[in-house]
Amino acid sequence: MQEVLRPLTPADYTFLIGVIEGPLGFTDDRRLHALLAAVEDDDTEAHREALTRQLEREIRYLGSADLAYLLRYLTGRSPGVPFREILRDAARTLKVDVSMLGTDGEVLERLVRQYATKQFADLTPEEQQALLESLGVERDRAAAFLKRSAGVFAVPTLIQAFGTLVVDGLIKTVIFGTIGRIIGKQLAARLFNLLMARFPWWVRWIGPAAWSLSIGWTVLDVQGPAYRKTIPVVLYLGLCALREAAPVRHEDG
Repeated sequence: MQEVLRPLTPADYTFLIGVIEGPLGFTDDRRLHALLAAVEDDDTEAHREALTRQLEREIRYLGSADLAYLLRYLTGRSPGVPFREILRDAARTLKVDVSMLGTDGEVLERLVRQYATKQFADLTPEEQQALLESLGVERDRAAAFLKRSAGVFAVPTLIQAFGTLVVDGLIKTVIFGTIGRIIGKQLAARLFNLLMARFPWWVRWIGPAAWSLSIGWTVLDVQGPAYRKTIPVVLYLGLCALREAAPVRHEDG
């Protein structure tokens, strides 16, 4: 899991902490914010390691029932569940069949790609057309592609038809739309406004269409407070894994 957390930016850490913190449970919100402040003030190897280790602890805790976590803690075992178990639970909840072979980053990349294309396929033809047009695809070109594809979509086919920028925008729109549906519009808006004010590059990265919550994504059966945090965390880490696989220059400020 550290391979996924270490390359993240302060903006990413801010988003993740905003999702997982809360008044209930064992998460140490005060410590998370203190460690994040240390990284922002002086991004040393030691400060970053302390923050990512704490983040890993909190995420793995969220993937474990409170009682199971407490029993593991009291018996001296690692209290949280393995990250791969969290990924399997997320894939099951999102109803995508993802291979668990490879690194954590590779699994995350596959998960968000497959989930995004599945969600796009589940939209009505009118919603698919509107989404493609919102990403800059000409109306006739989008309509011709949708007619030709006959409801069967895959990332390579989409890239061949429209290029990586459009496909990246589609994935981000689906992922952020899903995250927003799970965490709620109020928290989503608060996090967006916070990051927009502090990290302008973050807003440019997600794109102008990505935070739209109006498209009719399938309502997820996300049971329990832990899944309402771990699923958004996994989806966001998947976007970060895609970004790190094809890095762009971030301009904090």
